[in-house]
Amino acid sequence: MATLEKIRSKSVLLLVIIGAALIAFIIGDFFTSGRTFFGTGTTVAKVDGQKIEVQDFQRRLEQANQQAQQSGQKIDQALLQQQVLNGMVAEKLYQNELKALGLTVTDAELTDAMLGSGSPYLNAMIQQQFGVQSAAALHDMAFNPVKYGLDEQQALQLRGYWVSLENQMEQMLLQQKFQNLFAGTLTANQLDAKALYDENAATANIAYVKKEFSTLSDDEYPVSDDDVRKEWNNHREQYAISEPQRTVNYIAVEIVPSADDIVAATQRVEEAIAQLRSQPDLDGIAGMTEFVAERRKYNAASIRDAQLKNFADTASAGQAALVSTIGNDYTIAKLLGRAAETDSVTLDFFYVTESATAADSIIRNLNSGAIDFAQVGNVDGVEGVQTGMTISLIDPSMTQLKDALATAPTGRFFTTDTAMTQGQRVFRITNRKAPATVYDLAVINFTAEPSNATVNKLQSDLQSYINTNNKAADFAANAPEAGYQVFPATVSASTGQLSRLPDSRAAVTWAMNAKKGAVSPIIGDETTGRFIALALNDIYEDYVPATDPQVKAMLTSQVRNDKKAAALIEKFGGKASDLAGYAQLMDSRVDTVSVNFGQLSFYNGGVAGADVVAQASVAEPGKIQGPVKANTGIVVFDVVNVDTEGRPYNFEENALLYNRTRGAAALGNNLQLILLGNGTVENNLLKFFRD
Repeated sequence: MATLEKIRSKSVLLLVIIGAALIAFIIGDFFTSGRTFFGTGTTVAKVDGQKIEVQDFQRRLEQANQQAQQSGQKIDQALLQQQVLNGMVAEKLYQNELKALGLTVTDAELTDAMLGSGSPYLNAMIQQQFGVQSAAALHDMAFNPVKYGLDEQQALQLRGYWVSLENQMEQMLLQQKFQNLFAGTLTANQLDAKALYDENAATANIAYVKKEFSTLSDDEYPVSDDDVRKEWNNHREQYAISEPQRTVNYIAVEIVPSADDIVAATQRVEEAIAQLRSQPDLDGIAGMTEFVAERRKYNAASIRDAQLKNFADTASAGQAALVSTIGNDYTIAKLLGRAAETDSVTLDFFYVTESATAADSIIRNLNSGAIDFAQVGNVDGVEGVQTGMTISLIDPSMTQLKDALATAPTGRFFTTDTAMTQGQRVFRITNRKAPATVYDLAVINFTAEPSNATVNKLQSDLQSYINTNNKAADFAANAPEAGYQVFPATVSASTGQLSRLPDSRAAVTWAMNAKKGAVSPIIGDETTGRFIALALNDIYEDYVPATDPQVKAMLTSQVRNDKKAAALIEKFGGKASDLAGYAQLMDSRVDTVSVNFGQLSFYNGGVAGADVVAQASVAEPGKIQGPVKANTGIVVFDVVNVDTEGRPYNFEENALLYNRTRGAAALGNNLQLILLGNGTVENNLLKFFRD
């Protein structure tokens, strides 16, 4: 009772404690799973305000994973997720545009494409996949199954497939309509085509003298922060960004074997070789799980590796040796035997699905000549007819058939499936190669791995560096002295990797959630193959600012070159009457180059620059031009002559060139950005995937 009284007396206090605990739990859950409370919820991205739900994204991601696995690709999930999302964003923009344009496909258009004049391509595809004559025949089978003896389940599957085909065809027709409209958005008129022709028709052959900016000291032309800001403001829109970015410096420590590990690995390989030599078969490495062995038979022609072939040709049975070392990978070979064997045969083949009696009858009729082999495919119960197949008898998968195929008489049909009462394989040997040398060879692979001591030291050294350099400025400044190399990188919510380092999205996630100036803990492990540490330098919301190190360096160079150009033009302008005089004044020489106004790039650095090309395109031959600013100096030039020989003007040809370089075809390369317009894409991938 006393205990109960104490509890009652403290009831208010208990309620306060419990209430505080509940609030703490809710707040904690809010911060750890904030997307559920007033956050991104189930929205993995927004395209100009329209949602892409995580369920739809996961379904598409699973499909992409299956395709990647089937192709044998090594999958970086972060990159694959971003690729899938990019595709879904593009689809959303495309569907919005179709809706805004009011593009639709009528029933008549769809019917014509599926069953009418537009169906030849579809017919060919269906013939290949189903063996059905046409799309119309498949449609009839799906919707009149009784006519073809199909049950309802089969009919349902065919109808589902047909509906899928209709949806795909509808999208293809919509795409064609959209492309036809888009192709007409920017086309060449007569003036456009003629201007493009004129730009490319005339080539000015010029002689020039150049004074390089590098001949002037940078110190004499200082560039202030205010100068850089003004230049940045003049080209502000060039530095606009579509989503917030963060700049980091990072250190990547590859987890690789140390010198001591390599010595130990070499000793381990030598031990394995000794045991392989002293014990039969592969018993010598029976307990060495780090050695991976593959034993198989080879003929001489099938051994592609020159070192392995040399070993097989020269080694005696039972001998083992190291045949190659590439990086940390060692390859050992052991010759287990060498013999003369029939290594391959050429044969004809078919499969009888009926009873053994039926198979025996077919075999007798073939061997007696009552049935011609060319017609055997028409016999009931015969499937999979193959002719002229070359089969390797030393392939491990042929072990059960090897003896029969190696000894059977040529030219006679036979079956090896004599114990089967239903379903038999039938063979006829048409050619058997003479016995050749066959090697019974084991190839053993071993990879030197970093020891625990090595991994621990790499990790502890990096951790020690982080502990003593836990501010972004120190992190970058002190790295060289500590033996680390620092790399810059820029990341955003759409960045799947840190500077293309595989499996490094965790570093990107840290950067997108860190405070300016912070230094990360160690990210990565032996699974990812490296330890990463990074420091967050700056956060950019709408523009890459003039203070960004790369932007500042570029703008500083531009402003300084402008100042040098102005000084050089003032110094040399009008001080000589010909190129020889300018060459003497500038301590330079006369050179020549050809300039075409229509060129997108210029192969001669001497006159590279828009101002030079523009002035050269209208200059009067024989009249000195300049000095004028080029990319890397000032240029004085004289148009020696203008070559206008070439193709005569043709509107169609130049209109096509215009479309490819400046018209709709060129715009199509940036179609997704065009469709997005001034909209935005909000990428929430990092909030859903924190690997």
